[in-house]
Amino acid sequence: MYEEHYGLEHRPFGETVSPGSYVALPTRDAASRRLRYGLEHGLGPALLYGPSGSGKTLLTRRLALEMGVPTVHLTFPAMPAVDLLTLLAEGLGASVLEVPTMSAVLRRLREALSDHASRGVRPLLIVDEAQAIHEPAAFEVLRLLLNFNTHGTPDLSLLLAGTTELLLQAPAALLDRLTARSLLAPLTEAESATYIEGRLSAAGAREPLFASDALADLHLAALGVPRRLNHLADLSLLIAYAESRPQVDPRIVAIAAREFHCDPLAA
Repeated sequence: MYEEHYGLEHRPFGETVSPGSYVALPTRDAASRRLRYGLEHGLGPALLYGPSGSGKTLLTRRLALEMGVPTVHLTFPAMPAVDLLTLLAEGLGASVLEVPTMSAVLRRLREALSDHASRGVRPLLIVDEAQAIHEPAAFEVLRLLLNFNTHGTPDLSLLLAGTTELLLQAPAALLDRLTARSLLAPLTEAESATYIEGRLSAAGAREPLFASDALADLHLAALGVPRRLNHLADLSLLIAYAESRPQVDPRIVAIAAREFHCDPLAA
């Protein structure tokens, strides 16, 4: 609606986990480098955790793109262990029986991983929303997958992503093997401003659409959480457009914040 008015090519703050929407930020880049080092060197599993809306899924997808290896991204891991392994095996190109058994799936999965290893490739398994795993057997299976090795290091890289509850739910036997553990905290005020401006620039903005003090207020209202920044920035631009304003000012951010926090679906 407001895109044409502000000369934008598309909505800058639409919900997306496309790697192309990633904005380079110091804390995010540091977390990515730490995770990537451990995963690429086969040192063990890695863990990315943080509050909802902090950008974990986007970061894991960006990381997978940078690593350039076959990747299986599980976004709903709350399932029996055999189903989880079946999805992994199928994602790696292995054919699985219509009614799979644990032994059959493990055999196919091991064959697929050995085939990748023979070509010098270590696939990446990303388990997103891992705090949703409530079956201990599923965590144990993930740990045992790391015992599959052809050349002395695991044939599979494992990245767990979830909220801080994951630290309490994952068994010690798995946490003890972590090669990297990164917290994705809320953005700093400077990062929030860079994030907003980066998303606007990617959408084709040629002029600043947020006053500097409006950016500061936006950070405070969103508590530095990217998902909330998206919602508030989008709503602010819509209000500014409705009022025929050339730029978002603190008053408009205040209006957007009141509307956002009154909407039970916005949280």
